[in-house]
Amino acid sequence: MKQIIRYSAFGGATLAIAAILFFSFTASGIATVGAVTGNAVKDAVKSQVSANGIQEVALSYKNYQYLLEPSTLTKGVPVRMTVDLATVNGCLRDIVIASFGVRKRVAEGDNIIEFTPDKAGTFTIACSMNMGRGTFEVVEPDGTQSSYQETAPSVAAGAASCGASGSGCGCGGMR
Repeated sequence: MKQIIRYSAFGGATLAIAAILFFSFTASGIATVGAVTGNAVKDAVKSQVSANGIQEVALSYKNYQYLLEPSTLTKGVPVRMTVDLATVNGCLRDIVIASFGVRKRVAEGDNIIEFTPDKAGTFTIACSMNMGRGTFEVVEPDGTQSSYQETAPSVAAGAASCGASGSGCGCGGMR
């Protein structure tokens, strides 16, 4: 009888461990690894457009790069980007998206950037000194992805460069 209980306990524990492993792998997305394409892209893009027809996007800076959430935008739909000033500071607050004519120095009370993407592809976002960088994708209105990829981070004409005045970067004082 003791042996039956021992095997039952062992079997129950094994089943519990298997269930935990299965659910943790499924929840982490390992079961769904792969590129998001086709209807999944279209659905994801449609879900980020607010009722007033604006794409709401958050911009932060993590692991030495700008991150947009969501990172896929739709061509022709206005974007309202809210900058997280807790993670974007110093020279990183002078934000440039050259392909769409954007250059704005964000600050407390003025951390919104608005623009309308007029072309599809993968584009760069950088600080005016080109020290902080990131990328985001713009898809066609029907969700079609473009093969265009901006080749190098670029900054607006007349942007400062690190050390151009001979006194170093100075980004620490630009909060």
